[in-house]
Amino acid sequence: MEPLDETPQSDELYQQARRQEWRHALDTTSDRRAAGIPTDPTAIAAVPPAAPVTVAPAVPVLPIASQVPVSSVRRAHIADANDLALATRGLRVAFSGNEILHGVDINAPRGGVVALVGPSGCGKTTLLRSLNRLTELAPTAQIKGQVLLDGNDVYGAKVDLNLLRRRVGMVFQQPNPFPMSIFDNVAFAIREQARKRPTRGSLMPAVEQALQRAGLWDEIKDNLDRSALSLSGGQQQRLCIARTLAADPEVLLMDEPCSALDPRSTARIEELIVQLAGSLTVVIVTHNLAQARRIADYAAFLLNGDVIEQGFAEQVFETPTQQQTADFVAGIFG
Repeated sequence: MEPLDETPQSDELYQQARRQEWRHALDTTSDRRAAGIPTDPTAIAAVPPAAPVTVAPAVPVLPIASQVPVSSVRRAHIADANDLALATRGLRVAFSGNEILHGVDINAPRGGVVALVGPSGCGKTTLLRSLNRLTELAPTAQIKGQVLLDGNDVYGAKVDLNLLRRRVGMVFQQPNPFPMSIFDNVAFAIREQARKRPTRGSLMPAVEQALQRAGLWDEIKDNLDRSALSLSGGQQQRLCIARTLAADPEVLLMDEPCSALDPRSTARIEELIVQLAGSLTVVIVTHNLAQARRIADYAAFLLNGDVIEQGFAEQVFETPTQQQTADFVAGIFG
């Protein structure tokens, strides 16, 4: 009989991993910055917001074919715009009475890759964190409106938050591998869902599948007991993606997952996102418009807490209908 999984890590380290996961979820730095609250605990008061800069009207300079970067990433899946896995309706988010999102309506088609773009401070990360109820962890947060997952409001009174965050997983800007082995990092999510502690042998197929989906298996399959902290930055981020995928989510939220990575690692993550399209819905915040063009089949442009334009990525980036969108994609501001 195969013994119960006796991991080399102590229960104390396992609990440390759980605390680390929640520290990441509780990191409201982006929300605080958007609300004008000082992120430095030694700060005495928030810096007053700068006066709005008036930009003279300009003729939109839309990208032409020769200006669009050629990419090796090719989207093979376009989701049905009428089949929504996730949507927001009239979503309003405020911190200490300062409203950040003003009645936002966003559509995320099932199996699609949706890019949220816009200048810093426009509410992209606050919107993303609201989709699986992380924003409400901020003590001063006030949330109104609906976030619909398969048509059901995730802010309903009887919603199981643990189940919600398994169905709507999140990958953060900075990789956050747990201080344990590669295997145990991925197995963490599976153990969390198990009623009884599973054996290592029973976990292996699911761990391998998650690492395969994250494009990491071939690189680490012979070193699963190696510390996750010894991996490169790009590998750590893919490990975090594998850990999220191990919970078998329906929606994957990604908050600038490539911002801290080198170009080669960024390319691997982009390829991974395109490969995942179809099997799950991806909603990604990115400041990189070229990246959004490469990986997204839908896009939404946010400005000052409002959705200015959304639709097929090609339409939003190549032939926007709103002047503000045209100015943004042309680099006039942002």
